[in-house]
Amino acid sequence: PFSIIILPAPAAAQHSQPNTMTNKFHYYAATGRGHAIRLALSAANIPFEDEYPEGGFPPTAEAKDLWRSIGKNTTTNIPMLQMADGRVFTQSSAVLRAVARIGGLMPTDEGELYMTDKLLADAEDLRGEGYKSFVAWGATEEAVEAFINKVLPLHFGNLERQLKESTGDYFIGDSLTIADIACYDAITNFGSNRVIGSLDGFETLKAWVDKVESNEGIKNYMASESFAGLWKFGPDTLGK
Repeated sequence: PFSIIILPAPAAAQHSQPNTMTNKFHYYAATGRGHAIRLALSAANIPFEDEYPEGGFPPTAEAKDLWRSIGKNTTTNIPMLQMADGRVFTQSSAVLRAVARIGGLMPTDEGELYMTDKLLADAEDLRGEGYKSFVAWGATEEAVEAFINKVLPLHFGNLERQLKESTGDYFIGDSLTIADIACYDAITNFGSNRVIGSLDGFETLKAWVDKVESNEGIKNYMASESFAGLWKFGPDTLGK
């Protein structure tokens, strides 16, 4: 049956360099579409403070009014990054790319930029399929089983194929880029963390996941209390 997940609104959390913290990231106290952005900020060593809406999810009218006053969109504003210098970035994919450019995670070569855009789209395809399989949001048992047995292996195989074709240990050469972070979020947050053991048989992807998690900024963030306090997608989202 359809149900609404109510997320609490914990106190704002800070990540690294608390004395210089001024950048604010507006999103729910959950991984969701904000997770890749938080990971990118952490990998780029850009300090940020989480700003959760009062009342959690679903957001109140007051929370939406606040977001509109900051982001200016009359439709959707979060995930939203409010920089200390006054700049504001809205819409998840645009925020992710902005962080990548600011933090040195975006390639500059024309061919590599194409591959980055392509891999970001591949990650979004998997993320979208993942959302369709949430039982709390109406997924049927048939849809869940199809995601586990057909959709997820199909996407994992396509991503592993491209990783194997890379000239280095990451999706684009020997350096961590925003393509890795987006794909990591889709593979783990929407895939392997929900379907335990689903990376078995995809050994190249599995080793790459470990490599991404060994990044100093990402490792520190994922060991933080603020990350521990987020609602994360697990087998329960599939009714398992």
